[in-house]
Amino acid sequence: MGRIDEQDFDEKRLARRQRRKKSQLIAIIILISTIVLIVGLGAFGIYSIKKVVNAKKAEQEEAAAAASSENQEVVIETPQESAPEPEEMTDGDVLEEIVNSCVSELTLEDKVAGLFMVSPEQFTGVATVVKAGTSTQDALSKYAVGGLYYSAKNIKSVDQITEMIKNTSDMSKYPIFTAVSEDGSENGAITASIGGIETGEINNSDTAYNAGTSIGAALFGYGFNFCFAPDLDISENGKYGTEMESVADIAVSMTSALHDSGVTACTYRFPVSGDTKSAAVANEISKEELTTTIYVAYQRAIGDGQVGAVMMSNVSFPTITGDNTPASLSKVMITDELRGMLGYDGLVVTAPLNEAAITENYTSAEAAVNAINAGADMIFLPENFEEAYQGVLDAVNSGAITEDRINESIKRIYRLKYANKIDEIK
Repeated sequence: MGRIDEQDFDEKRLARRQRRKKSQLIAIIILISTIVLIVGLGAFGIYSIKKVVNAKKAEQEEAAAAASSENQEVVIETPQESAPEPEEMTDGDVLEEIVNSCVSELTLEDKVAGLFMVSPEQFTGVATVVKAGTSTQDALSKYAVGGLYYSAKNIKSVDQITEMIKNTSDMSKYPIFTAVSEDGSENGAITASIGGIETGEINNSDTAYNAGTSIGAALFGYGFNFCFAPDLDISENGKYGTEMESVADIAVSMTSALHDSGVTACTYRFPVSGDTKSAAVANEISKEELTTTIYVAYQRAIGDGQVGAVMMSNVSFPTITGDNTPASLSKVMITDELRGMLGYDGLVVTAPLNEAAITENYTSAEAAVNAINAGADMIFLPENFEEAYQGVLDAVNSGAITEDRINESIKRIYRLKYANKIDEIK
């Protein structure tokens, strides 16, 4: 009996233990399920909150963007225009480029030599030059002069002068003026030596143009590119009379005809000429008289014609300048009167500086330096070329003449030398 009771007790105790474990397992499962549910609900809540916040934030940003868009000005972008094509260079632009390029390559010595126009005899030391040989070559190698001036004694025949000028031009390392005085009169270098230029009487603009065309064609054919003509002398001794208007018309027509023929025209002598070969000459003419006569003719020729250069006079004008300085060396006459009052910016050439009006009072060096400082661009026929050249060079080196002043003149010279060659270069 006792054994059975003990066995029942053990079985009951085991059953209770099993029920207790089952209850504990169920409690654990319920607890775990509750925790999972709570975690899941929490995660879902967080996700839902984030979604709501993000949606609200996006809504606020859209509203702000819309408000900003309303406050900003509406900008309509126009199509960008294509870049304009570069403008074609004018003849003047081309000429300036050529001149600046040439001058930039010159040495100071060549610049100074380029301011001189001399005779072949002054240049070479030969008594009479009728051909360009070794003496010419040697001289050109030493001094790159800007021009050579030929007189009747240098001209013997058409073939001879044509060959001499061609050879001289070929020998020169830079373009060179080959100059002559020829107006169709008996004093013209060509007319007096070999003739062959028919001009007829020059008494109005039409006959002047015809004469200038004949002269220009002949000179160009021989190789000359620079002519001292016409003479603007309005006096009883003048070639074209005493009427200012008539002389002005003739000057305009003749300079235009020479230019059209490819020859630079140089009018002379500004303001009036005189017998300065043998002695100094002073002219007491008033500025008022000059302004109403000769200045008018020069302004017409400068403005309406094709004047490439103006030659000064060796006469002095004390009532205008206040002293007896010859016009060729006078800053008042060149810079103030010709350039300032008449507005001329072309090439200014001195009268022959080997005339007594100059040599009696100035050395060759003094005359050349004074002329450049006065505003002249070319020194014509100094008494002693080498002395004059060295005087100008020394003046530049000492500062008495600035190199800018030399450049100013050499550029005017090169503008003339290349003016008719632009079409060939472009």
